Amino acid sequence: MLRYRTNWISLKSWMDCDINLDGEIDRDEFVKFIEQITAETFNVVSQGLIISLIVAPTVAIATKKATEGVPGVGKVVQKLPTSIYASLVTLAVVWVNSDSS
Repeated sequence: MLRYRTNWISLKSWMDCDINLDGEIDRDEFVKFIEQITAETFNVVSQGLIISLIVAPTVAIATKKATEGVPGVGKVVQKLPTSIYASLVTLAVVWVNSDSS
């Protein structure tokens, strides 16, 4: 039997899996808890990957033309290859997302 702990595990998720409400979880309750946590983690990781690998580069490529007309920045953007520009914007998006998490 495992007792509740409040360190990295969400206590609410842990308690939701305690079917018989005895403050401990048995093997079946533990399996339910792991399945729940795995599903939640998969969703969060999937969303992050979609943003980082698909949306950010697409937006970067689409906005490159718009930023080429900005005074001061435009000349630098024009000199950068599209692949480098998209990579830099993607890294910036990933960095901002990791700071806000």
